[in-house]
Amino acid sequence: MTADLKYSLYAVFSALAAAAGLIMTEIGVQSMSLSVLTIAVGSNYVAGTFLLLWAAARGGCQWFGWGRADWLRLLAGAVATYAVGFLLLYTSIGMIGTSKTSLLGRLETVFIVILAVIFLGEIWTRRHWLASLTALAGAVIISFDPSAWSLDVGWGEILAVLSAIVFSIGIIALKSVLNRHSGLLVSGYGLLIGAIVLTPFLLVAAPPSQDAAPTGIVLGMLGVRGILLGMSWISYNVAMQHIGASRSSIMFLSIGFLSILLQVIVDTLFPDLGLQLPADLGLAVLGGVVICVGIYFVSTAPTDSRHPVQPVKN
Repeated sequence: MTADLKYSLYAVFSALAAAAGLIMTEIGVQSMSLSVLTIAVGSNYVAGTFLLLWAAARGGCQWFGWGRADWLRLLAGAVATYAVGFLLLYTSIGMIGTSKTSLLGRLETVFIVILAVIFLGEIWTRRHWLASLTALAGAVIISFDPSAWSLDVGWGEILAVLSAIVFSIGIIALKSVLNRHSGLLVSGYGLLIGAIVLTPFLLVAAPPSQDAAPTGIVLGMLGVRGILLGMSWISYNVAMQHIGASRSSIMFLSIGFLSILLQVIVDTLFPDLGLQLPADLGLAVLGGVVICVGIYFVSTAPTDSRHPVQPVKN
């Protein structure tokens, strides 16, 4: 196996781990009567701790002594990406299912480019316009209900797009921090900051449902969900170091198709879990392909090398 193929598979594994984690989130909401806050907080604590332990094992990280500006950017980016963004994402999953949320979430790369042009001074070409319109067309296809010949746009779809926007804002805030510090360290800190920000909301939220699964099962699910989140970040970062951000982001787009594949398999084996498959799988896949084409145009468009765009990862 060549090194190029090896690290391409790392990016695909990152997407697979992320897709599996999103499906576990849907199962937690639909079948275990867990709140999105419980899943977001628990998974963030586990994933953040996991990444920091990984960074400690690797060594060579500057844990403290950062400048004030870096800490402020980390705080702002972490709140957007790992708190508000996660909460919107998980709420959307509970409303419209994993596959549709994941596919709509791919719009985040287009939003990253737009924000980078506005705030970071990156160049804007016709290819970027084509990419944006193509990706938006893909989102329309995903939301199209062929039985009613109308667009099916509800709160679930709106929250999925909002989560992509918030994630993009967080990435722009974190970009300069990631350029100067370890990606694992920044990600680990960010996940823990997100968990800490969300914890007070969890404490004042409604008590757990009486229909919730036993505590041991819930803790096990949150642990596995958090590990999957951490593994997704680790494998993606390793792939990006070796094959570049653009190619890694293109490979990671397989999350949309992997989500549908895993969802169909799990729903076939365990139909009582209540997974929400897209109303029309054909249109969902087609919309995902169109979004992938749009993001591919973004990834291959000329950019200012001083301001490389980094894609966000759910």
